[in-house]
Amino acid sequence: MFHNDIMDSVMRERVRDLQAQAKADRDATIVRRARKFWEDRTLRAPSRRSRKVRLAAEGR
Repeated sequence: MFHNDIMDSVMRERVRDLQAQAKADRDATIVRRARKFWEDRTLRAPSRRSRKVRLAAEGR
């Protein structure tokens, strides 16, 4: 194998590793943002009960 072939292989492997790491970082960021969104939403939004449960509680 020639030096250029070896270096090309090493560079392709490095690029693949960096792309995989970048994807994992993006996915982790999305998961963190989604968890934060749903946590905030559950804390801020009033608890919603279904119409059937609400009517039953009112005695209708």
